[in-house]
Amino acid sequence: MNPQSEEELQQRLQKLEAEIKSSSVKVTQPEAQRQKSQSGVSSFNSQLTRLRDWFDSLSGTKKLVVLGVTTLVGLGVLQTVLKLVTSVISLAVLAVLVYVGYKFFVSSSFQHKK
Repeated sequence: MNPQSEEELQQRLQKLEAEIKSSSVKVTQPEAQRQKSQSGVSSFNSQLTRLRDWFDSLSGTKKLVVLGVTTLVGLGVLQTVLKLVTSVISLAVLAVLVYVGYKFFVSSSFQHKK
């Protein structure tokens, strides 16, 4: 082999090594994200376990009070969400009615003037 082709082979080899290293870095990034999401899930599970242990340590009357308050708060949140959804739907219907009214009255009046 001549020296020039050996140099070309060395350059190609270095380029391939650089590509392999860069692709291995790209593979490890999703693994780090997966570990973060798993740590978030395990943190949530540990908080849920602590909450369950705390609830189990309560007496019967206190459990009823906590369940009652939790139910009232849950129903309040549900009511608020449903009101928000109702408002969004009402605004959408109003927007459609205004658009149809505009097209019917304003567009037809421009056509009659021509």
